[in-house]
Amino acid sequence: MTKKIYVVGAAILNEQHQILASKRSDDRILGALWEFPGGKIEPGEDPQTALKRELREEFNDQIEVGRQAAPTAIKQYDFGEIHLTVYYAKLDTHHFDLIAHSQVKWCDQEELMQLHWADADLPIAKAIAQADLGKAAF
Repeated sequence: MTKKIYVVGAAILNEQHQILASKRSDDRILGALWEFPGGKIEPGEDPQTALKRELREEFNDQIEVGRQAAPTAIKQYDFGEIHLTVYYAKLDTHHFDLIAHSQVKWCDQEELMQLHWADADLPIAKAIAQADLGKAAF
């Protein structure tokens, strides 16, 4: 039986409607691929609480979580089946203490598809690249 892993990510927006992409550190699983920052949902956590915790752990930043950005993506990897749900978010702080990532980049919508995304993140990146980000208001 395949292990199901429930993961949450943040499509962090700035005032110019740019989206923050984060590049996984080379020494991690799926290293050097781009993703929406976030991580596993722990038992007893709701997705929004997990996302806030993960951004504190990964960037030392506080965020506000908005609505879901795209349908949940399901991707089979050899280590398990990832169920990734991404929410729009905005930063309340701007530390970017990179723990799990080697780089972050603010992207315009048209730039999103120029990055080499992790397979689970790719369909969500495509949806966000075509979305009306004005409707992601907080």
